[in-house]
Amino acid sequence: MRSVFSNTSRIRLCYKALLLSVLMLASCADDESMQEVLEEEALVEQLISAELISTRNAVDIKLFLSLSGLDFPLDRLVYNVQVWKVEYKTMYKGASIIASGMVYIPEGVDEKFSYLVFAHGTIASNSQAPTQIPSNDIQELVFAGMATAGLVTLVPDFIGFGSSAELMHPYYIEEPIALAVIDQLKAVKELLEQEKVGSDGEVYLSGYSQGGYVAMATHKYIEEKGLESFELKASFPAAGGYDMKGVRAYFFDQEIYQQPYYMAYIAEAYRAYYGYDNELISKIFNPPYDEKVLGIFDGINTDSEINDLLNDTVKVLINEAYLTNPDMGVYAEISKHFEENSLLDWIPNTKMYLYHGDADITVPYLNSLNTYNHFIASGAAPDLVSFTTFKGANHGSGVVPYLEEFFKVLIEMEAPL
Repeated sequence: MRSVFSNTSRIRLCYKALLLSVLMLASCADDESMQEVLEEEALVEQLISAELISTRNAVDIKLFLSLSGLDFPLDRLVYNVQVWKVEYKTMYKGASIIASGMVYIPEGVDEKFSYLVFAHGTIASNSQAPTQIPSNDIQELVFAGMATAGLVTLVPDFIGFGSSAELMHPYYIEEPIALAVIDQLKAVKELLEQEKVGSDGEVYLSGYSQGGYVAMATHKYIEEKGLESFELKASFPAAGGYDMKGVRAYFFDQEIYQQPYYMAYIAEAYRAYYGYDNELISKIFNPPYDEKVLGIFDGINTDSEINDLLNDTVKVLINEAYLTNPDMGVYAEISKHFEENSLLDWIPNTKMYLYHGDADITVPYLNSLNTYNHFIASGAAPDLVSFTTFKGANHGSGVVPYLEEFFKVLIEMEAPL
């Protein structure tokens, strides 16, 4: 194990800070000089630290995948893989913070690799974050399997986990979770340059459940704001709740919802991110669950533990006034935030492959189908946006066919036979 810190970056940063201080104190400093320094400051690197955890042999990775039953294109898995943990700068509520994630880098000589982002699904406990899971965890081995095909594979923790575990995760809030991906891409680009690993700058985005939402939100961010030095090639969002008001309507239509922690997670994340006081929670949830919601997302409780503290009968859990008039009165503001964070106010112009199982009762299948139909009706080209249904698959059983299907499509796009 070894750590790599950018000494050059530190020297540059210290020099810039010193120069800025001198110019601020010197009465003779002119506006033009100050502007040049400020522009230089804006160029400070994204990467804070990188730690090489291990190196995995391609033969071992292929053996694991063949035994796992995953139908991956084994003949394409040829590269040994370095496993890294990175820390980098990103923005949260207008402030610079430190975020973290994993990156799996294929080893190759004189080759240029593309980037693959895999955004994980909903987690509540910090122990489930990518940088916290054991090195022999099946997830870690699958990510290494993606990299051994020649893809620099990024797996962000997201804000609220790993190095930023002290913060409330901005669950289903578009901007901060997209920025966490964008800024990790920038940081990993710096790491590749330090390690002299070649890249062609091409980016693929993927993710399941909340990760599907993250993949689509990042796709939207790149198309609307651009991303210098990178080229988005395709995204593969699966089983996400892209229309937030549609997700809410689905929750409220259920008599029994077996994953009540999703409802609580969204409410508490929005309260914390947008700065509402605790009273909002008491207007959404009935006692005693309102008080529980304020304390259960502590980074220690798991999803199952949170579910056990709540109630899966919707009318018992949710305030009747909210169920009856979700867009009115005190609820109007949070309804507005649901609209702001829904991913329906744009039209994809880069390839997007949507996936969902039609037996999913956790994140509704119709949310994905309606999102796809909305894109097409709004003018998205059918040859750019596609939708694949996994027949009979629920939220859990849809994961494996998604991994197999999107990875085959990606590999064929990246290096067709």
